[in-house]
Parts: sequence; structure tokens; C-alpha cells
Amino acid sequence: MRRKIISKDMFRRILIIIPIIISVVIVSGLVRARKGPEHSELKEKARTVRVIQAQTADVIPRAIGYGYVLPGQAWQAVAQVSGKITEVSPVFKKGSLCKEGAVLIRIDPAKYHLAIAQMEASIQSIKAQLAELDSKEQNYKTLLEIEEKSLSLSKKELNRRKQLFEKKTISASQYDQEKVNYYAHLTRIQNLKNSVNLIPANRKALRANLALNQVKLKDARLDLEYTTIRSPFNCRITDVKVEVTQFVQKGQVIATADGTRTSEITAQIPMDKMRNLFKSADQPPSFSALTTSDISEVLGLSAFVRLRTGDMYADWKAEVSRIDATIDPQTRTVGVIVSVEDSYKKIIFGVRPPLVRNMFCEVELRGRPIPKLVIIPRSALHEGHVYVANSENRLKRKKVTVDFPQTNFYAIKAGLKPDEWLVVSDLIPAIDGMLLNPRQDKALSERLIAEATGKSAVK
Repeated sequence: MRRKIISKDMFRRILIIIPIIISVVIVSGLVRARKGPEHSELKEKARTVRVIQAQTADVIPRAIGYGYVLPGQAWQAVAQVSGKITEVSPVFKKGSLCKEGAVLIRIDPAKYHLAIAQMEASIQSIKAQLAELDSKEQNYKTLLEIEEKSLSLSKKELNRRKQLFEKKTISASQYDQEKVNYYAHLTRIQNLKNSVNLIPANRKALRANLALNQVKLKDARLDLEYTTIRSPFNCRITDVKVEVTQFVQKGQVIATADGTRTSEITAQIPMDKMRNLFKSADQPPSFSALTTSDISEVLGLSAFVRLRTGDMYADWKAEVSRIDATIDPQTRTVGVIVSVEDSYKKIIFGVRPPLVRNMFCEVELRGRPIPKLVIIPRSALHEGHVYVANSENRLKRKKVTVDFPQTNFYAIKAGLKPDEWLVVSDLIPAIDGMLLNPRQDKALSERLIAEATGKSAVK
């Protein structure tokens, strides 16, 4: 029995030892079969970057500003006569479009017709008085001739009576009676002369009165014309203040309207941007040239107006009309007034609306092209430096001098040569001499040239 117990203990120990021995053998085999560490050659990894070839272009300098639309013409309809409104046109409503000369309102003309009739009657009366005066003048002159002849005969008779009186042939009373006759003729002649002399003064007074009444007649006819109110140009009614049967006083505002032919936008442009527009000018224009010639031609400026609202984008070609006389003291910008002709005729429903008052628009001014400038994207400039890929495809940092900035690119004055490969990717970190794997971005290069030369609008 004791032997059986010992045999079981030995068997258990053997079962424990055997796995240990097997594990030791396996580990020993693995250790003997183990290989040493492999050594691999260290290789430099190239960074993939987008590049474009630096190019020269005839750059059109631009300046962007913003402003509100105002009509080129604005009309405030003011009643020039008093009276009751008897007729109102169907188009006399806020928002309506009116053609030039369209009748909008009629004021009761009755009293103005009466005033005209009264003035015409007064004029006819004065003309009759003038005709009567001419007849009187002719009569006075005829009578004067007769009296002068009678005076001559009376003078002869007086001389004859005097001789008879001196010879004691006639009495003194007869001689005195002839003197009375003679002096009576002189008195009548003097009266006739006075009457003839007064004719010019009376005629002048009548003619002055005639002229006054003719002026009053013209004034009455003007008042009659003013009873009909017409649109002075093609316009759009913006406000209506009267209705039919309403009595209006002279000087009362009855409506306002904006002209539809021309729209103006005063764009506020930064001073430095304005300076860039004149870089291509050979010499600055003289003041006399600015005051006597078209400003767009003298300064070489062209303009475009753009409307951006939601998903709507519309643009118009514009003309530079004038430059504001003052600088905005807060923004330090100069106002440039551009005009767009016939925006209502250029409507595309759902695409391009008309330019109406208070519409907020973008204005782009363009100067004359500046030849052969090196251009780079804005993203390629890093604190006054650019990254280029040299002939060995390694990064090189170069310091450049910017001539002037534009919306999406810079014009470079010095530091970068044409045909150098410019890195346009954003490298972090950017280490001089790092190996590059350049990939040409032709689309970016084409967009850059198109924007710089003005062949595509900046959107």
C-alpha cells in the first residue's frame, strides 16, 4: 500500500517536470534560431506641393468700393397754382413707371380761363385807345395847320386895321377887337400844340399798360399750363401726397419721382487704391484737362457695378462721372461717382433687376494696363517671402518687394524672376533645402492670368 502511494507521488512529479523540460527545450531552440536586428538605409521623404510658373502679365490695376444707388435725376412735383384736383392719372401711384410728358394730374382750370379772357379784353381795350389816340393826333395836326393859316390871315387883318387906326379911319374899339381875334387864334394854336405834344406821353403810357397786360396774359396762360402736371422725364413715382377732389395750395409738394434713365453710385475708395489706378499714366493729367474733358478718358478709368444679394449676382458696365470734392474724415476714402445708363432697359427678370434708390452695390474701377509685371497669388506670400522650387526640387525662400496688392494676387516689383517655380501650397514647416515633389497647378495659373488681365470678372 505504501508502495502504491509512493508510485503515485512520483508520477505526479514526472507530469510536472515533463512540461518544464519541453518548455526549456523549445526556448533554447528559439534562442539558437534567433537572427540579429536588420539594418535599413535611411531615405529623405519628398513633400508633395502645388507649384505654378511665375509669369508676367499686362496687369490692370483695380480698386473696389461700395455705395448706395441714387437716381441721376430726381423730381419733386410742386403745385405752381392753387385749385381743386379734377383728374388723376391711373399711373399716378407709388412705384408706377411714367413716360416723359405723361399727364399725371389736372387742377381745375376755370378761374385761369377767366383770367386769360380778362387780360385779352384789357389788351383789346388798350389797343383801341391807342388807335383812338392816333386819330386824335392826326386831327390835332390838321386843325393846327388850319389855325396857323387863319392866324396868318388874322395877322394881316390886324396890320391893316392898325394902319387904318393910325389914319383915324377906324375907331380904337375896332382895332382892339381885331387884336382880340388875333390873340384868340394864337391861344387856339398853342392849345393844339399842347395837345399834340401830350400825344407821345399818352401813347407811351398806353403802350406800357399794354405790355403789362400782355405779361399778365402770358402769366395767366402759364398758370393755365400749370394746371396740367406732366412727368418731366421717364421716371418712377416714389411718393404720392394728394388725391382727386383735394384742394392744393401753390407751393405744395404733391409727389416725388426718380428718373429711370441714369443711376449713380458714390463708391468710397481708399486713397492708396486710388493711387494704384494711375500707375500706368505717363504723366498726371492737368487740372484744365479734368475740367474740360471726359474724366474717364483723361484718367483712363473704366467702371463696373455689381449687385450681390443671396444667390443673385448681376453686373452693369458704368462710366466714371466725377470725383467727390472732399475726403471722408472717418474712413479716409474718396468718393468716386459712377453712372449706369438705362438700367431699366437692361432688366432680365429673375436675373438682373433695375438699379433703384438705396440699393447697396459694389463698384470696381479699372485703370490702364501696366505692362510686364510679375504676379503671384496672395496665398504665396509669406511675410515678405515666397517659396520656390529650384532645379533640384528643393525649397528656397526668397525675399520679394511688392509693387501693389489686388483682390487675389500681388504685383511683384523685385525679387522673383519669370519662369521660376513658385510654391503655392501652405508648407508647415517650410525649411530651406527640403525636398519637394512639385505638381503644377495649371488651373490656378490660368485664373491668375485671367484676373490680372481683366479677362474674367472677380466674383
